[in-house]
Amino acid sequence: MRKAAFWALGVLAFLAAIALSALLMLYWSGEGMGGDLDNLKRMARLSMFRHNLVKKLGADDATFLYQQTCYKRCHGEAAMITAVLSQAGWIQVVERMRLKENVYVSGREADVIINYLEEKYPKTKSRFSYETRKKVHVAVWRNDMGQNDIYADVIFATKEYLASIGADYLVNTYDLDHYLVFIVNFTVHEGEITLSNLDGQCTLQTPLGEMKTTPPWQLRFQTADKHHYEGVVRFDKNNPILARDVKWLKLVVKGVGGTGARLFSWDVPIAYPDEMKSTMANS
Repeated sequence: MRKAAFWALGVLAFLAAIALSALLMLYWSGEGMGGDLDNLKRMARLSMFRHNLVKKLGADDATFLYQQTCYKRCHGEAAMITAVLSQAGWIQVVERMRLKENVYVSGREADVIINYLEEKYPKTKSRFSYETRKKVHVAVWRNDMGQNDIYADVIFATKEYLASIGADYLVNTYDLDHYLVFIVNFTVHEGEITLSNLDGQCTLQTPLGEMKTTPPWQLRFQTADKHHYEGVVRFDKNNPILARDVKWLKLVVKGVGGTGARLFSWDVPIAYPDEMKSTMANS
């Protein structure tokens, strides 16, 4: 039995070596022999990049990777151009498709696609590095798996998060000195999702109790096809359940799309990367 297992592993290793050799030969041969071969060379280069045999992709390769992986799989060019997204929004979209929708994209490829989207489509300007923005986004973003095929993404819109995406002006707009603010996004890929009263469907829990929103909630956008909408809910910081020593927050969203409760939790205070902490301390 053990001998057969070793034999099978040997065959697999041999086949993998042949495949890798073919990729290497494909990459180094065929210069100027037509578009089809150029595409094959790009595919070989992408495979080598995925396996850390190529350190960096050029602009043409990044475009090819995006087109092969994402373009028209969910939405066409018009939806990409009109998407109301921040820089962190592209991180959110790509990471969701990779981790939640099982789209086969490696971590390195995801970074290339995110950078491509940020360069190609309109975005806000940020003074922070990509790595810092990504870490801040991960710290404040929560999502669910899609009850009734309705997916929810929630951003805890802290001052640090807004600074990371170059939207510092929203600190005053959302009055973060007096409110905790959450940006809630709902998506359905088939059918429509109707607007609902988020003030009546969202509450905030801490170890000290539960509180309602401070109306009115704000609609940030709704797409024409009614596949997406995004709103803002807020909670008064003066509420006793938001004492300084609370260790966690939990946003509860009930009844959107006819589903039960969705729970989104954060440990507080939020742990931010060093670049963010030092910049905010000096601002």
